[in-house]
Amino acid sequence: MTIPDYLTDIVNYLQTNSIGTSGTDIFLYGFSKSVKNCIAVMSAPGLGDKSTASGDMTLYRPELDIRVRNSSGSTAKTKATAIHALLNLKTNFTTGNTKFKRIQAISEPFQVSKSETEGTIYSVNFSLQIERS
Repeated sequence: MTIPDYLTDIVNYLQTNSIGTSGTDIFLYGFSKSVKNCIAVMSAPGLGDKSTASGDMTLYRPELDIRVRNSSGSTAKTKATAIHALLNLKTNFTTGNTKFKRIQAISEPFQVSKSETEGTIYSVNFSLQIERS
């Protein structure tokens, strides 16, 4: 499992749950320059790996940063809130090739910026525990 693997699996999970469409309005590593209303899925450093006492499993513990940009502030907030509800406190599930032990929101979705040219951007951040065998 690599960083692109788990991010791609998150994007696909968002798509499966009708949040958006990969490559159309959900993008890895940042916003699309050509799509105003979209979602960016990015990794962020988290805590160091943690091994079980027996050493048979290691948890990779990065953070996940999802940003929602929309010309409508209320739509940006609604979509960020839907992502928060979908992922927060999700435990012991596999999507794609990634085994998530836990996904937990670091905070409620919050507004990052608002401008006439860029629209409104909301962010929702998560701490992850991903099983590495």
